[in-house]
Amino acid sequence: MNTEPIQPNESPIISQHNSFAVANVLSNIELKIKKETWGDIENHGYFKWVKDNWTSRGEPLDFEKHKYLVEIYKDQHPFIAFMKAAQTGGTERVITEALWLPDQRRENTVYVFPTGGSVGDLVQERVDEPLNQKKYLRLVSGREEGFKGKHADHVRLKRMSKGFVYFRGSGSPAQITSIPADMIIADEVDRMPVENVPFIAKRLEHSKRRWQRWLSTPTIPNYGIHKIYLGTDQRVFNIKCSKCGEIQILDFWKNIEFKLMRDGVQVEEAELVCVKCRQKLVPWDCEGEWKSTAVSDKHGYHISKLYSPLLDIKSLVESSLKNSEWELQQFYNQDLGLPYEPKGGSLTEETIRSCVRDFRIPIKDGTNFMGVDVGLKLHIIIQNSKNQLAFIGTRDDFEELDVLMNKFNVKVCVVDALPETRKVQEFISRFIGRAFMCYYSGLSEPKKDEWFRTEGQKVNTGRTLSLDMFAARFNKQTIQLPKDIDNYQEFKDHMKSLTRIIIENPHGKQTAEYLQKGPDHYYHAGNYSNIAKGISDRIKVPEIFIL
Repeated sequence: MNTEPIQPNESPIISQHNSFAVANVLSNIELKIKKETWGDIENHGYFKWVKDNWTSRGEPLDFEKHKYLVEIYKDQHPFIAFMKAAQTGGTERVITEALWLPDQRRENTVYVFPTGGSVGDLVQERVDEPLNQKKYLRLVSGREEGFKGKHADHVRLKRMSKGFVYFRGSGSPAQITSIPADMIIADEVDRMPVENVPFIAKRLEHSKRRWQRWLSTPTIPNYGIHKIYLGTDQRVFNIKCSKCGEIQILDFWKNIEFKLMRDGVQVEEAELVCVKCRQKLVPWDCEGEWKSTAVSDKHGYHISKLYSPLLDIKSLVESSLKNSEWELQQFYNQDLGLPYEPKGGSLTEETIRSCVRDFRIPIKDGTNFMGVDVGLKLHIIIQNSKNQLAFIGTRDDFEELDVLMNKFNVKVCVVDALPETRKVQEFISRFIGRAFMCYYSGLSEPKKDEWFRTEGQKVNTGRTLSLDMFAARFNKQTIQLPKDIDNYQEFKDHMKSLTRIIIENPHGKQTAEYLQKGPDHYYHAGNYSNIAKGISDRIKVPEIFIL
């Protein structure tokens, strides 16, 4: 057996498949890695590891035309956030570091993606293909002849020379919380269930390293990656014009010049130019550096597509000229790497005030419908048959709901089924026929105009569908708010905390969903009260357009 230190591009010769051979070869690998300084963090060992070993679609990574990526690869600060446009190299950056760490240290990485299905696509395309290209990576990941079957090598688990990489979806806390980590990577955090995101960083509690990497194309302001980025030093890439020497941050509205064809739609000419001398700019031919724009002990990078050598300027301009809010959102999010609030996507102060009428609450008369959102507190909305909000408030325990049921003569009550399922069941059992527990589980094959479905004392509805129905009542002013609504600021804040956006999956299917910018308990309590009213009325609702 060859006991010489193994070169990165050489394959070991193993005559017997036994544990002694494996251990001996691995010790040589570790010695060679030290000599090559791949594990030297202070001297950018990770960056050297990437350049020596990593490929994308069979080709080495191009740092000559992606100069903005060099410093990003050299930065191994404990906390880094990447607010990025699509196809700008961010995912490649964190995938390589996810594998580098357990190759160089006896430590583990947990890589979290929005769904389990998306994990499979990511690993097969972005991880398995590069691991097969270089002999060194095949060796340390157990794919080289003589090592096959010796290492864990699955879609959800990869063994490198010293540690493991776990790939998980964010849909279930159990998938995240069962694994300790030394580095966590949250990829496309804006697409993850907001209630599960806090579990990710908790995987680091027993580690000395505690590295965090957060990245995503943004969606709306102050949400997901944009909110995380605002808590960092907010780095932006500055380039120096090779003609006049002007240092600038590329801005679509300042650095793009274009001319439309006669139809006013198609772009005839488009060019990236210097903000000062108006000469053509080629970003990768210019000197550039990242500069912080805020003070923080956390690092954050905003990566725009304007710096990419793959930029199609004409297509970018055409995207900016679209009329629909959905298309403009994609332009800002996917092309510029910036958040965008779609017009009409959220309830506004003006919308809320348009529903104010001349009455005060509480109102105990008439027929009432109660909705309860379950959390640390019980948030409660009661509305009556006159479409007036009759009560806004909180309670600490379920027994207090009994008092409200009797005090307000509640005909139908709908309660959030989660997370206190047992307590909810106990409550509804005290009000058979009047109280229901609700799940946002969606409707299979819904009938025309059907937006919820009851079965016994259970109610099923789609989250987006039912929230659309409730929001429509504000937009159409078919719900009435009291004239002292300003005394209920928390209610107003909660009602403005959700934003409806359209998302597109990798297969091109568009769906609507509501993103949560802040606490939203009263929004859901109101939604449940609306379902309660619907259960009582069983009226036909007007058709609304729902993606």
